[in-house]
Amino acid sequence: MHTLIACDIHGLTPAVRQLFAPLGESLTFLSPWDGEGCPYASEAEAVQVFHAQDGLRRYGETIARAVQGEAVFLVGLSVGASSVWQYLASPACSPGSEAVLYYGSRIRDHRALRPRCATELVFAAREASFDPQALAAELKGQVAACSVLAGTAHGFMNPASPHFQPALAASEVERLRRRLVALQGR
Repeated sequence: MHTLIACDIHGLTPAVRQLFAPLGESLTFLSPWDGEGCPYASEAEAVQVFHAQDGLRRYGETIARAVQGEAVFLVGLSVGASSVWQYLASPACSPGSEAVLYYGSRIRDHRALRPRCATELVFAAREASFDPQALAAELKGQVAACSVLAGTAHGFMNPASPHFQPALAASEVERLRRRLVALQGR
């Protein structure tokens, strides 16, 4: 099964490629930006521009074009997770796909959506703009799995984030690798 990684606001970087390399050679990385990295000087500026340009919808369309209706394993980080969430509820999503979405904070704005495939949501324990525990409790029955990782803050999976947790990120990538192996064994 092909794997698609939807990067966060920091964009696609060599460090993100390296982090997810254990998932194998059949990887496609998508970024909210053209090219490598992020074209903005600060994360705050990047977030502002992304949302001002209807970034979630546009990124979701990019994801749909990349997947082309095939059954894939999707991993999303932050805005990538929130955009994948919208894609998962669309008719373009194959019910044979599976998704793991990390700290997709804008999922809270689209909580009524229902994914068409098995979906796991992993929230950070600390978010600046909402209560992850309350959102996870609300969404638990709507997805295959939903958790809040204690001791984490938004960005724990990305080396470009000040909240990056290398050991936890490596452990999560290993968990994703095992899940992907199980999917391919079906």
